[in-house]
Amino acid sequence: MDSFSIYEIGKFLDCEISGDAKIKVNKISSLGNADQNSVSFFSGDGYLDDLKNTKAKVLILKKEDAKLWKGNSIYHPKPHLAFALLSALFKPRKKKKYGVDKLSFQGKNTIIASDCFIGPFSVLMDNVKIDSGVIIENNVSIGMNVSIGKNTYIHPNVTIGDDVKIGTNCEIFSSASIGTDGFGYTEDDKGKWVKIPQSGSVILQNNVDVGSNTVIDRGTIDNTIINSGVKIDNQVQIGHNCFIDEDTVIAGCVGVAGSASIGKKCKIGGAAMILGHLSIADNTTISPGTMITKSIKNAGKRYTSITPFFEHDDWLKIAAKLKQFGKKYE
Repeated sequence: MDSFSIYEIGKFLDCEISGDAKIKVNKISSLGNADQNSVSFFSGDGYLDDLKNTKAKVLILKKEDAKLWKGNSIYHPKPHLAFALLSALFKPRKKKKYGVDKLSFQGKNTIIASDCFIGPFSVLMDNVKIDSGVIIENNVSIGMNVSIGKNTYIHPNVTIGDDVKIGTNCEIFSSASIGTDGFGYTEDDKGKWVKIPQSGSVILQNNVDVGSNTVIDRGTIDNTIINSGVKIDNQVQIGHNCFIDEDTVIAGCVGVAGSASIGKKCKIGGAAMILGHLSIADNTTISPGTMITKSIKNAGKRYTSITPFFEHDDWLKIAAKLKQFGKKYE
């Protein structure tokens, strides 16, 4: 197990240190689970009790919090960010041996860079292009005319539909589905549902992460587009023709209906729902469990619509009063 001195960690993070520069640690731990081999971090007053009892050998904290800790210190303006950066130092991604497993399948005109890894039982259909440094684990299904950019990591059991474009440094976790058909139907004269062909695709730009069991539907005519830096958690549904702009983060179990447009640097809490054909302004925060039923035009606001649960009859009475109250502001 690799170990690093306070000096090395401070240099890596480009920040000030205090204490014995030669002291070494070999793991990152929470305050509560830290021991004499650990570096930990303190990110706010909510963890004061843990701070008092921690056994960490080194602590990352803000300079203004230095009075709270007498031990070896690394000062960083954003301790949680420092923790994230250190994770790559202490636990770097395991390097794969380059090569294409003999139990994988490649279709016609498929181009795979020499420094890639393709795992067993993965299927790459015709005209697929895999760029340098890409890792594709086992049991991945990739449709026709797909391109995957440099250093992207595809975990096991991912499904990628035809014509999908994936940029550089993306990570798609197990069992995600990118570019399968969107939920498109229309009703005929007899009240029967007729499927609408989904002829668009999905474009993931650079540095996009997609969590396990998340589904991003292909567009009906135009493409579904996820711009650079977007981070999507597990079990999220992104409907057809959605547009999600740069650096937005979406927590687990969120549902975004078709043709919704979400701006830059938005934060969408778990289990929130966004109805179709709406637009969300830049820097919007949506609280967990909130349903968005109309477009948000003012950037930088937070929206919440959570209420405690009630017995059904009681809720109907409350809903009636809320409706009367709301009329005052119409």
